[in-house]
Amino acid sequence: MPLTAGQLRSSYFQLYTNSKRLAWDPAAVDLSLDRESWESIKLDYPTERYAEQILRLCALFHAGEESVTHTLAPYLGAVARGGYGLDIEMFLTSQIYEEARHFEFFARYVREVFQDDAAGMDAYLDGAPRAVLLDDLDAISDRLRRENDLDALRPLLVEGVTHYMGVVEAMLARTGYVGAHDSLAARGWLPGLQEGFRLIRRDEGRHVAFGIHFIAEQCAANPAFATIVQETFERHMPNVLGTIQTFQYSHPIVDLDKLMGYAMAASQQFMAAAGLADAPGDDELVRELEDVA
Repeated sequence: MPLTAGQLRSSYFQLYTNSKRLAWDPAAVDLSLDRESWESIKLDYPTERYAEQILRLCALFHAGEESVTHTLAPYLGAVARGGYGLDIEMFLTSQIYEEARHFEFFARYVREVFQDDAAGMDAYLDGAPRAVLLDDLDAISDRLRRENDLDALRPLLVEGVTHYMGVVEAMLARTGYVGAHDSLAARGWLPGLQEGFRLIRRDEGRHVAFGIHFIAEQCAANPAFATIVQETFERHMPNVLGTIQTFQYSHPIVDLDKLMGYAMAASQQFMAAAGLADAPGDDELVRELEDVA
């Protein structure tokens, strides 16, 4: 089936085009200064436990990127079965590649700089983080994989996109980027990790933009779906906030109140961008997507 003229002009196809134009290689990111920087952090800040906090942050990204890599394919299959359009299928194909690229970067970083492995990272992943990043995402992905009734598939896909692109990416990942910037860039630490975060954040801006466009279109066609979006954000909010609270150290490397507020505002910003809520006075999400998508 050929692409239609309308699909070639769609937001989804433009996001796909941007994905090609902005491709990058995790193996090409320069990590030559990070090993020495990492050893200095461990040596100079034992009381503050900054090294442990950085490990925890990277463990969440390591596990989260692995999770979103292997749970996205059922979304592509559901879109194909539902006949949503080749432009959407093409974008999701590019996103699967990008998620694998992100996981490759963190796997490389853990191995080469932290000199650790996945088992060491798993020690930081339990409770709320494991629920929202792994277990709940795997559950909705499995439901999408198995559902063949189109009447049931459409609301399920709205729930799945809200969880994946809304909860995991717009709320948790964006909050993690803020934490990474506050803890690393302000101190000049781990320049290779900073560059990886910058590139990944640019990619994920497209993913969030896709989710906003998709949810806006589906809810415009069926306004009842807006309730699914709202309830999905509300259901996962405790685990989102619980994930941030795992950084409650005696000397937190980030401003936890700032991160909590940032995460809580993200759901309203996502819904507002999709036309489902009043826009916040400072719609940072929209401005960010204009910069990176």
